[in-house]
Amino acid sequence: MTFDRKSLLGLNSSAKTKHADLRAAPLRSGSMQQAQPDPAPVQQARLITAEAEANVKMLIVEKHGKRLWEEKENPAYLAELAHDIRLLLERNAPLSSSQLDLEVDRLLHALIGWGPLDALLDDPDITEILFHRYDYLVIERKSTGRLEPAAVQVFSEEDELLRVIEHIAASMGREFNETKAELNTQLPDGSRIAATHRAISPDGHMLTIRKHRDLLTEKEYLQYGSICEPMLQFLKWAVGLSRASGIVSGGTGSGKTHMLNLISHFIPPHLSIITIEDVLEMKLQHPYVRRFLAKPANHEGKGGFSIRDCVRLSLRKRPDVIIVGETRGGEIIDILWAMNTDHPGSWSTAHANSPRALIDSTLPILFGKADETYGSGERNLMIGSALDLIVQVKRFEEDGSRKVVAITEVVGTGESHEEQIRRSCNVKQVIPGRVYLQDIYVYEPTGTLNGKVVGQFKWTGYKPERFIRTWLAKGVKQEEIDRIFFAEPIRM
Repeated sequence: MTFDRKSLLGLNSSAKTKHADLRAAPLRSGSMQQAQPDPAPVQQARLITAEAEANVKMLIVEKHGKRLWEEKENPAYLAELAHDIRLLLERNAPLSSSQLDLEVDRLLHALIGWGPLDALLDDPDITEILFHRYDYLVIERKSTGRLEPAAVQVFSEEDELLRVIEHIAASMGREFNETKAELNTQLPDGSRIAATHRAISPDGHMLTIRKHRDLLTEKEYLQYGSICEPMLQFLKWAVGLSRASGIVSGGTGSGKTHMLNLISHFIPPHLSIITIEDVLEMKLQHPYVRRFLAKPANHEGKGGFSIRDCVRLSLRKRPDVIIVGETRGGEIIDILWAMNTDHPGSWSTAHANSPRALIDSTLPILFGKADETYGSGERNLMIGSALDLIVQVKRFEEDGSRKVVAITEVVGTGESHEEQIRRSCNVKQVIPGRVYLQDIYVYEPTGTLNGKVVGQFKWTGYKPERFIRTWLAKGVKQEEIDRIFFAEPIRM
């Protein structure tokens, strides 16, 4: 795709285009600092005129072209670029050495980084960045887990925010304008981007950045109290030995992708995996992984490749396991079909507030988005046969912590699993079209202590017979199995 790089950089069309003499002189002292730039100050005051800045940017773009995007991770190239900026600034404005250092740093960020956003992106305590409009910024901090208004103004005008969003879109091969008024993509570091044009947001352009967080290890899940060790061992055996299929459900920002990534680590190493995402977030440490990335259609509605297209294509690639980053539409039918047709151990995520809400509300809505039409009985038969487990995660508002609040077995559908339901759920009358669930583990919050949520993980008293039979057949000893069903609650 083509785009106007001058407009992305905020260059004045009337700016001078006369080439400066970019001499290949040795770097001055202090230039290496610009070659590896520190986070730029938020909304740093300009020390040169807008016309002089536009002229410097124009000349740099004319000389370096695509290298600005293609080589910006190369330290030697950054040193060269910083040197060229310094030479041009010396010709365009009388600045002291310290002022030159500041301006070189600022312009370097504007040309190869994300300009005023860099300081926010480089702050390790900031986890989410929400521009309600160009002059109203709200951030979420890891240390508090709460949203708070930022004390600084990052953009001086709305067009400045627009240019940054257009720059991000162009760098990721996307469009952002009045016609293509929504942008969903990610930065190279994995941070998720969601932007809307003022054409559909009357208060002005909006930008939301969910910063990339390193996916958690088993040790970190235990350390943060997000899960207890017996529950973690249960998931290891369920996925690794029983090849259980399932869905991780939860609200926005509850840690569904992190949990899905953790579960994927338990898949046996000899199996072939295909992952399907619309934004690349998963990091599987597995020898046989192939990845698909969904592609949005252009403004004419052409050229798109949906999650459902990717699922259907993956079925022709001989995967043993399919992992879909998030299920939002009719692709749920193809995912469940795959789980039912020799792809056990497949997983996805979906938005729901509880396992029961997932079965009774979320999945029927997703079925309704498909081209095919299924009756409730057919739908529930497919769900009850395909799914083995639901892992429910939740983010607690009090401290921003995320926990596994339920691991639930999908026992089956009344019409085809009646005897199993009678034994497992202890019911006298089985309703034919109902999908029956049974909690195995739950988390019960009991209050807050020093601003932190406290509670306990509990085993409900239910033992999933199907899993236990498989574990025993594969060599797990009965005493090891008994240890994961703990009588005393585990406080966290």
